[in-house]
Amino acid sequence: MKAVWTLLVLGLISGGIFALGTLKKATTDKPILNVAEEVALTVNVTQPERGEITRLVQAPGGVEAVLEVDVSSEVVSKIVEMPVEEGDHVKKGALLCRLDDSRLRAEVESGEARIGQLKAAIVQAEADAEKASRDLDRQKVLSERAATSDLEMRDYRTQRNKARAILEQRKFELVQAGAILKRLNEDLLKTIIRAPISGVIAKLSAKQGEVVVTGTMNNPGTVIMTISDLSRMQVRTRVDEIDVPSVKKGQVARVYLQADQNTPVAARVLRVASKGTKPVGRDVVTFETLLEVLSDDERIKPGMSANVEIEVAKETDAITIPVEAVVHRMRKELPDKIVVSFDKKQANLDLSDRARQAQYIKVVYIMKDEKAEVRLVDTGIADTRHVELRDGIELGDAVIIGPYRSLDQLKTGKKVALSEDAKKKTKEAETEAADEKLADKTKDENNDKRGEEEQTASADRIP
Repeated sequence: MKAVWTLLVLGLISGGIFALGTLKKATTDKPILNVAEEVALTVNVTQPERGEITRLVQAPGGVEAVLEVDVSSEVVSKIVEMPVEEGDHVKKGALLCRLDDSRLRAEVESGEARIGQLKAAIVQAEADAEKASRDLDRQKVLSERAATSDLEMRDYRTQRNKARAILEQRKFELVQAGAILKRLNEDLLKTIIRAPISGVIAKLSAKQGEVVVTGTMNNPGTVIMTISDLSRMQVRTRVDEIDVPSVKKGQVARVYLQADQNTPVAARVLRVASKGTKPVGRDVVTFETLLEVLSDDERIKPGMSANVEIEVAKETDAITIPVEAVVHRMRKELPDKIVVSFDKKQANLDLSDRARQAQYIKVVYIMKDEKAEVRLVDTGIADTRHVELRDGIELGDAVIIGPYRSLDQLKTGKKVALSEDAKKKTKEAETEAADEKLADKTKDENNDKRGEEEQTASADRIP
């Protein structure tokens, strides 16, 4: 009973305060009791626009030639002639350098002499084998007459087999010597190094007089020079794992060189790595992506640093608003109808009650009748400044875009007012629209008047 009386007293006091707030003095027409009014939040607004919006994925990269060859030597020797310099254009098959071939020529001569020696040895081995066969045949005749012993017969057979084996050995040695001579002749040809492709000498790593060596399993060989085919260039970049699902082969891209950040170079995506890598010292996984440069601009050089922009999504007729207008609110901070609408759209998601209560919802506030009104929005693609809205906003709505402090305090029904800058911009826009309308009206009137004059002139010319 005491609680009931307390509530009644509080109600009477509140009613009295409200009544006093409505009463006014007869002389000044001001309230007898000043009651604090709600202070309006100062906001800036804009109207949604219809136009084109493109989502871009940005990444750093480096320029390189699609075809680049490191020229090395396949034999160990000294460079005795190098008629090219760094920056020279060479065609496929052109002479790049000549190595000292005196040692190899001596080895070739030795190999040829060895083959001649083996051929003579084969002739001798054939004669020995023939003689051993004749001796054995004679012993067979004597054995039939009992004019020789079995021991002598076996000795002659052994001599024949030995002569035949020597003959076969000499033949195999001749084959081996021929293979060695062939290899020596091939090495001799390798002392003259020619361009494997047409291109530009991008780098000279060796000089005339230096000894070049071949590579082994543990030690790399000497790289004499690098040739780059500058007719086809590419950019090797690394795309963050968050953006890589949107990057596809064939997508349009732009390359901005560090030497000229204002002039983009056309490109397209060639390949996206199927496996990501993590750079040393970083926790971000990136995927190597190759872009083909669709330009023969001479400014593009191998080794240049560049930034790339890849167009992963594009809408030509989209309703867009500034990205700062989209805010996130927890479910408990929003009206029930907004939450119900959001849950209907999320019906296919199997979430626990705890996860559902912790969800943040994307909303936009508009200014209507000097109050804030929340709208549930369905966002699409976004760039650095604007975001696409697929649902929830009309073109004529006054979307609240700031300032940030006001956006953070906005709630449904909150009183809002335009800032002075916003009022000025709105007035300028209205004046500009009125001027354009007046100009169009004047133009139409002039066109109508001109038409009437032309018709009158035509009538006067008729006899």
